[in-house]
Amino acid sequence: MTTHSVLGAIANSFNPLLAILALIVPFLRTPRTARSTVAYYLSTGAAIGIVYLVRFIDDRNQIWASFGLDYSTHSAFAASLAASIGAFDRRWAIPLTVAVVLYFALEIFMRYHGIVDIVSSAVPTAIAALLLHNASRVRTDSPRSPNRNT
Repeated sequence: MTTHSVLGAIANSFNPLLAILALIVPFLRTPRTARSTVAYYLSTGAAIGIVYLVRFIDDRNQIWASFGLDYSTHSAFAASLAASIGAFDRRWAIPLTVAVVLYFALEIFMRYHGIVDIVSSAVPTAIAALLLHNASRVRTDSPRSPNRNT
């Protein structure tokens, strides 16, 4: 195997591994409540939905292409999941930020995308994920909530 094929395999494995982590991370956190876990899964699902909604809109309207860019679904997906996991359990925020930045560097090194493609795709979706999780946290942590330990 060449170095290029090994790096390609790493790049192709990153998002599936991140998705698996996103599925299991609620079970690694204590204390854990059903309400916070459901809110996490719903918010994460909505955040990933936004990634692909933007992809759909960009495919139809060529928004990124009109600026000479390419929407990076892979970067947006990674940023959205990392933000979702970090919002749910802050212990993951720094390690995942480092991992995602390294993944972005790999994408640039492999010439999959340029830095502006990555930043313009990843930042809005990460912000959307954080907003979704913040909104779900407010709902599950409200004073009237019967279980505020999320």
